[in-house]
Amino acid sequence: MPADLLFASLASDFVELRESQALAIDLRYASANNFIGHDLYGEFNKAFLHKIAAEKLEKAIQALQKINSKYRLIVFDALRPQSVQYVLWDKVKGTDQEQYVANPAIGSVHSFGFAVDVSILNEAGQELDMGTPFDDFTPLAQPVLEEKFLTEGKLKDIHMRNRLLLRKVMQDATFIQLPLEWWHFDALPAAEVRAKYKIVE
Repeated sequence: MPADLLFASLASDFVELRESQALAIDLRYASANNFIGHDLYGEFNKAFLHKIAAEKLEKAIQALQKINSKYRLIVFDALRPQSVQYVLWDKVKGTDQEQYVANPAIGSVHSFGFAVDVSILNEAGQELDMGTPFDDFTPLAQPVLEEKFLTEGKLKDIHMRNRLLLRKVMQDATFIQLPLEWWHFDALPAAEVRAKYKIVE
């Protein structure tokens, strides 16, 4: 595993991500720039992933660099403690946004360290336009509805090109796209993660 991406271990199964020329980190839940509106992470303000997910992320970074060496992946969220998942769930339960946040009773794949929220930065350090921002809890963010919105003109060709680029590099690294969020990718099937691995409280 290249030293410029990962530099510290958290116990034996987790690694800490590190910014590089190919990877940026902007943990939205460690700031006020999120749908809750305040910092949820406190001192837990670094990006960790299970080593299986981290190895796949490195492959995605390499895939993007082969396509455009001036582009970078940007990580918005990685390992999310179960305690934070309860806060997010309490905010959305009983609303139309509930479908976008995993019920902590079953556990978010983020809370096992196997999910990562990502986008792409261009050569100027700006996020590629995906048609919606991160954590836009509306149907427009859903990959399963992209063709519909493209036909209706609510998504443009540039949005689709950017989403497909992100999807390609992540899926080439065998990540699984979440059908409801263009930014969310799982390193393994959710059922497998919940059956085999331990949640981080």
